[in-house]
Amino acid sequence: MNCYSCGSQLDELAFCPTCGADVRIYKRLQITSNTLYNKGLRQAQVRDLSGAVESLKTSLQYNKKNTDARNLLGLVYFEMGEVVLALSEWIISKNYESDKNIADDYINILQSDRTQLETISQTLRKYNQALQYCYQDTRDLAVIQLKKVLQINTNLINGYQLLALLYIEDREYAKARRILLKALSIDAGSMLSRYYLKVTNEALKDIAEHSRDSRKKQNAVESISYQSENETIIQPAATERVGVSSIVNILLGALIGVAICWLLILPARIEQETSGYDEQYKQVSEELAAEKAGSQELTRSIENYITENEDLKAQLARLNGTAGKLSDRDYLEKAAADYITDPEATSLVMDSISEIGTDYLATASGEFKALYDLLSQSASQSAISEYMNTARTAIRQNDYKSAIEAYEKAWELDKTNSDVLMNLAHAYRQSGDTAAADEVYRQVIQTFPESQNAIDAADYITSQ
Repeated sequence: MNCYSCGSQLDELAFCPTCGADVRIYKRLQITSNTLYNKGLRQAQVRDLSGAVESLKTSLQYNKKNTDARNLLGLVYFEMGEVVLALSEWIISKNYESDKNIADDYINILQSDRTQLETISQTLRKYNQALQYCYQDTRDLAVIQLKKVLQINTNLINGYQLLALLYIEDREYAKARRILLKALSIDAGSMLSRYYLKVTNEALKDIAEHSRDSRKKQNAVESISYQSENETIIQPAATERVGVSSIVNILLGALIGVAICWLLILPARIEQETSGYDEQYKQVSEELAAEKAGSQELTRSIENYITENEDLKAQLARLNGTAGKLSDRDYLEKAAADYITDPEATSLVMDSISEIGTDYLATASGEFKALYDLLSQSASQSAISEYMNTARTAIRQNDYKSAIEAYEKAWELDKTNSDVLMNLAHAYRQSGDTAAADEVYRQVIQTFPESQNAIDAADYITSQ
């Protein structure tokens, strides 16, 4: 142990033999730090990783330059799948002790393997995406993403815990229990994993007890037991059903008898009732003939009115431009008016501009095209952001139809953004339209084959 003041070797005395500094408290701090390091080492050996982290962090609070404790803390973090935290501890350790520090070897091993670094980066991106899905309450996408994360980084404790929590939210307690047992096999001392496992076991126990109670009630209904002298006689409850079935048979017999009597009497009654109908039939036939003649005349009058109405509609369409609807010039004027009134209302501007036909635009005047281009350039980028915000709000409110419409509008304005197309596919999937979602996922792969979204889209396709 060296003096904190001059760096000289200390002996058993309470003062530094070289500079005379009081080292009593300093020695106690060093001893406490080393004791906690030894405790953390024992905990790590029995896979109590969470306990080891706490002991080693406390050890570093007493002596931040304890490189043995810091290096071990980095190894524990690495074993828990927290590679970034592990690298941070090793780099700090190297700064405190640059010579003959094993942290150099750990850092070089990671930096020399580019594939492993890319894998770590991919794991972080996917885990953050899973968290984003959780914030958006799209738990099915989060589960898929977390499964991919855990396939890449099999020791990520936080990933197991989050996946188990999602299973608990969906009442899939058996799956949650398997995930938590896997997490505890990596870190036996994690209090959070143990708490989740306790909640899961209680839920499974309640389900099992409820199932047993249901079976007991069913068995109680199916049989009745009573004591006769020294014997217990079990009588099936079906004896009561025998009496009920007899009553039902009697009622059915009575109904059949009434039906037979009615069939025998009915023909005579029908003949008696219909004997005076012939004269009434003739009278009704004559009245119907007269009404038919009047109806034909009324039909001809209606046809004339319809023809006149169609002529008037055609005249009105010629006056208004396109069958009473706004013309292309009207849409441009409306877009300009909306932009002048409120420059932030970019979605309204783009909605009006999108109604202008390409055929008309090709033959329009130079002034028309100039105003069209000016409004498009001024509003398109802001409109894309507004459409994306509208879509995210709709997703949170489970209004997938509105979200799909907003994403489609954003895609029409910017067909170079793979995120817009990927979000459109997710919206179709969440709405239940997996066929449309698969089609858009394939479009992502075809349009952006080198992107990360193309790699993820291949995992989401349900039909190959």
